[in-house]
Amino acid sequence: MLKWFTKEFASEENIEAQIEHLAPEELLNKKLLEISPGCDGLVLQPYWGPGLKRPLAKGAILGFYDTHTKFHVYRAIVEGIAYALKEGLESIEKHGHLKIKKLTISGGGSRSEAICQITSDVFGLPVYKSTTYENGSIGCAMSLFYSLGVYKTLDEAYKNMVSYQKVFYPNKQANKKYQILYKKIYKKIYPSLKNIYKELSDYQHNLVQK
Repeated sequence: MLKWFTKEFASEENIEAQIEHLAPEELLNKKLLEISPGCDGLVLQPYWGPGLKRPLAKGAILGFYDTHTKFHVYRAIVEGIAYALKEGLESIEKHGHLKIKKLTISGGGSRSEAICQITSDVFGLPVYKSTTYENGSIGCAMSLFYSLGVYKTLDEAYKNMVSYQKVFYPNKQANKKYQILYKKIYKKIYPSLKNIYKELSDYQHNLVQK
C-alpha cells in the first residue's frame, strides 16, 4: 500500500528523494513525524484486497477535511495497517488464550523508525526492531540449522541468530488517541459499510458483465 501511494501521489517526493539520494519511502517517512497521531481525525481501513472472512470488503478512508494533506493520507495508511494488525493480534489472543506483552517488527516498514514508533503507540506495547528486516529468511535459516543439528533446539538457534538493535516504547498520549480511534471508529467501519460494499461489488460485477 505504501508503494501504491508513492507511485500514485508522490511524484514530487520521488524527484526530491533522487536529489537527496534517498528512497522515496525514506523521505515520506520523515514527513510522518510532521503529522500528529491520529492524522487529525483521518482514519483508513486497509482492505485493498478481499480477505477470507470479508470477501466483499474494500478500502475506506473516513474523516476528510480540507486541512488534510497527502501526508495525512500516507500516515493514515501506516496507522490503518497497524489497526488491522492489532485486530489480528486480538483474535490470536482470544483464540489462543494468551496475552502478548511485546512485539517484534520486521519487513520493509521496520526500516523506518517513525513506523516502528507508530506501531508501538497503536498497540500500546514495546516494539523490538531486529538487526535485519528480513526476518522470514532468518526463520528459514534457523529451521535449517536446527534440522542439520547445528543447534540442538530452536531456542538455541534463536539465541545465536536473532538480535535486536532498538526497542520502541509507546507514548502514553499517542496511545490514548489511538485507543479511541481504534475502538470507536476503526472497528465499526466494516460492520457499518459491509452492506454498501456488497452493493458496490454487485455494481462492479454488472459493469463487467455489460
